[in-house]
Amino acid sequence: MRIHLSSRRLGSAVLLGLALMLAGTAGAATAAGKPGNSVRAAACAGAVVHSVDVAQPGPLPRLCIAVGGVVRLVNIGPGSLVAQPSTMVNCFYAAGTYQCRLIRTGTVRLTLAPGARELTVQVPAAVPGQPSTACSPRGSVVDFDTNEEMPWWSPCLRVGATLRVVNLGPGLLTVTPADAVTCRYEAGIHACQFRRAASFVFTATLDSASRSVTAVAVR
Repeated sequence: MRIHLSSRRLGSAVLLGLALMLAGTAGAATAAGKPGNSVRAAACAGAVVHSVDVAQPGPLPRLCIAVGGVVRLVNIGPGSLVAQPSTMVNCFYAAGTYQCRLIRTGTVRLTLAPGARELTVQVPAAVPGQPSTACSPRGSVVDFDTNEEMPWWSPCLRVGATLRVVNLGPGLLTVTPADAVTCRYEAGIHACQFRRAASFVFTATLDSASRSVTAVAVR
């Protein structure tokens, strides 16, 4: 919509009122984007890595980062973070830093102790035109070894990349949703290439136990 105004006919107060009205309309349109859908908003980033120094005083920022992105909380002690809901975010701690992968769309709340300061992250499915630098590129290969003792941390890969689960026998890997990946098995290696964007659950069966990881594929 284009509006032509003449400064000779309208006083400064009227012009200011119209400017505020237009700004409010634009803000409402931005806020209307639902978390599960692609959104267009300058405040939203793609699937990137965003670091927050929690040692700084004051309230924590509100973030908007596409699914697959990572929130890094630096200068923080172990056991001092509660990430909710746990089905939407996967965090691990090392050397004074929590790294939290956003694995599903919606709203994630990261609460710090002591003081219960809260960082809120809106997680859209995608932000058109924004990069996905937190995700492995198309054509790359990411390995998960069933012999590793450390917990598996959720990866993010571009469509066309491959996730491999190694040291696992035939028929012992399940992937959900199965129709969005192409998996092949050879010599103890399950190689699965992502065909479309989604959040996937990989489950490896080991004797009587199992190991699972949620992987995110983005375009």
